[in-house]
Amino acid sequence: MNLPKLPGEKKLEKLNFIFRFAVLIAVMLVFGFLGLTQLMRIQIVDGAYYVSLTERNFTANQSIQAARGQIVDSEGRLLNTNQTVYKVIVQRAFFPIGGENEVLRQTLAILREHGETWMDSVPVSMTAPFEFLDVSERELEEFKHKIGVNLDATVENCIRALFDNFNISEEYGAETARAVAGVRYEMRLRDFSFHNRFTLAEDISFETLVSLKERSMSLPGIDMVEEPMRVYLDGGVMAHTRGVIGRISAEEFSEFGEHGYSFNDTIGKTGIEFSMESILRGDNGTRTIVRNLQGVAVSDEVTVSARPGNSIRLTIDSRFQQDLQIMLQNHIYWLRTLDQTWNNERFNYRGLNTEGGAVAVIEVKTGKVLGLASYPTYDLNDYINSYEAVLNAELTPLLNRAAAGLYRPGSSFKPITSVAGLNNNIVNRGSTVPCGGTYTFFPDFHPHCHLRSGHGSLNVVNALRLSCNIYYYDIGRRMGIDALVEATHALGIGVNLGLETGGPAGRMTTPEIYEHLFARPLTAGDTVQAAIGQSETLVTPLHLAVSAATIANHGVRYKPYLVDSVWNYDFTELVYQTEPQIVSTYATDRPDVWEAVHDGMVSVSDYIVWPLGGPSEFSFLPSVAATKTGTAQAVNDTYNSVIMGYYPEDNPEIAFAVILENSEFSRNLVRNIIDSYFYDAYEPDINEDGLIASPWKRWDEEKRLSIMGE
Repeated sequence: MNLPKLPGEKKLEKLNFIFRFAVLIAVMLVFGFLGLTQLMRIQIVDGAYYVSLTERNFTANQSIQAARGQIVDSEGRLLNTNQTVYKVIVQRAFFPIGGENEVLRQTLAILREHGETWMDSVPVSMTAPFEFLDVSERELEEFKHKIGVNLDATVENCIRALFDNFNISEEYGAETARAVAGVRYEMRLRDFSFHNRFTLAEDISFETLVSLKERSMSLPGIDMVEEPMRVYLDGGVMAHTRGVIGRISAEEFSEFGEHGYSFNDTIGKTGIEFSMESILRGDNGTRTIVRNLQGVAVSDEVTVSARPGNSIRLTIDSRFQQDLQIMLQNHIYWLRTLDQTWNNERFNYRGLNTEGGAVAVIEVKTGKVLGLASYPTYDLNDYINSYEAVLNAELTPLLNRAAAGLYRPGSSFKPITSVAGLNNNIVNRGSTVPCGGTYTFFPDFHPHCHLRSGHGSLNVVNALRLSCNIYYYDIGRRMGIDALVEATHALGIGVNLGLETGGPAGRMTTPEIYEHLFARPLTAGDTVQAAIGQSETLVTPLHLAVSAATIANHGVRYKPYLVDSVWNYDFTELVYQTEPQIVSTYATDRPDVWEAVHDGMVSVSDYIVWPLGGPSEFSFLPSVAATKTGTAQAVNDTYNSVIMGYYPEDNPEIAFAVILENSEFSRNLVRNIIDSYFYDAYEPDINEDGLIASPWKRWDEEKRLSIMGE
């Protein structure tokens, strides 16, 4: 039941309504004011910020490649350096998801139109009918594993798998689809991501750059940058020593990834480039790029500057090195083409079948490497552009024979045996050993001397001069293997020399070697063979040069080294200077030992004469060379020609070693080495083919005086 309201109640309700309405209006005014204030702050105070938010939708940090340190020779001539080039890169932040293939198709079409090449390691030909490239079985298996096919998959199976893996449209045509698939595969290998750009092409022409720039709006994610690229000047000079760089492999990345490397980086692969990687490599910078929704760059700035790597000065003069390489090549040519009437009983000439060879030259008083020549060799640019051809070339040019080729030293080892015998008082300078042509000490083993009629009784000087095997059989047997090994290691044979680019330690014949190789003890017969540089002793030419230098230094052995100094990138500030390092000493208190061996080696040089008669190879020089030759058995009836020594004999400056495979007359090269290093006078006789017609040009006294300025 509703009762009528009293007049006072009606008035109270009206007041309540007015109050509530007023509160509502007040609340609305407050919220309106706050909203207006916020709107004013957004539009007026922070307007630019919020406008920029609508434009700055994509930000990418792009790595800036640091310039790699340079490599120069001892005279400052550039060898490995950098050249600024245009590169095409792909950035993940701007690469369209789902539209990758079309962007790549258009980009590759432009590159192909201008004759450019791009990164693609798929071991399948680029043109139909497709076929596998000539790669190793392991490489092919790894490729098949990565694309998810069986090891017995055909090339057609692999192409189909590539297209399926990356959703390549068949409408592109087989060859275009193959090209796009190859790049997609390479991008996957190189861990293409927001933090890791992909370098598609390097060293493109300016015309290609312009074409890509003109199409940049339709090629999102494709960018062009100017960055350094490694170049190899005079690529045929000391190729093994300098080395090359290349893209980092998966194995290398697993080792170096934690040190700031990415899958898109390059790394030293061989030589100094490899061994001095941490010094040559700089620190990459960072470029921060911000683009709006339309792909237009809003800002582009270097947020972290790149720091170039340090540079290296080598110990080798590239011109002397080039002389060594030419004289080695020409000498081998001369040997192979020498009149075949020499191949008779009188000369036992083997030069017609000469294969490879090597020369090592070091500075006696420091261990500084002055030259390492190897034949055959290669050009670093061919290595980069045609690796398979260099790899498969005849006589393995990639082998650095001077620092890594292992050979028996033969009779060139006899100065070391002489040092050991004298120091252990097995013989002295005046004591003699009779040589009747055959060593008869053992009842069931009778090794011969090279002169079957015998040399008669010889002391150490004459034993070296005549290279008498019987003398060294006898002192080797009497001395025993332990004393011989001790001297050998002290003089640098059978040890790791510590060269920056590495190299085998070789080996000295020891009981442990015989147990390992033949599962039997070392016998006295094995020891006497070791005493003449045979048995299981293996050396590199560099080992022999080091031992010659140690003899010249009266038992002080220096560590050989290739890096003279480290500098900042542009060679304005010295970072590190290599100091000579003594690594061992032997019999330094026995001048009688070194004088006897020295006199014997000098007599070797005096004794050697040109096979057809006439003066010694060392005639008309202002000083005498100290040398020891050897004819070392390699396998069966194959012999290598060896010589080691130092010059000049009265104040030795350089030590050297030469080894020619399956050859003869290595000694003739020594005269050329001396002529080039000391007198800048290496002048080969050149025939109509542009090659040497004789191994060395004989000088007369007038020419010698002219060159020496006497």
